[in-house]
Amino acid sequence: MGLFRLVALGTAGAIAYKLWKDRQARDAAATSSYDRGDVTPPHGDPLIGAATASWEPEPATPAAQSSRGFGDT
Repeated sequence: MGLFRLVALGTAGAIAYKLWKDRQARDAAATSSYDRGDVTPPHGDPLIGAATASWEPEPATPAAQSSRGFGDT
């Protein structure tokens, strides 16, 4: 009985998966006709050009250790 139930659930899952994949392909074909290939206008922070970047990075400094006893010998 357990083996029959396992085979029945596997078959039902395989059929459901095939139907789901077919539906995804059909839905994707319908929505792809709406894409006109336009480019999204820039948004967010503007990019800094190489000519205007005259700043230097801050020097690296070691961070303080907050763990008690770390490194004690």
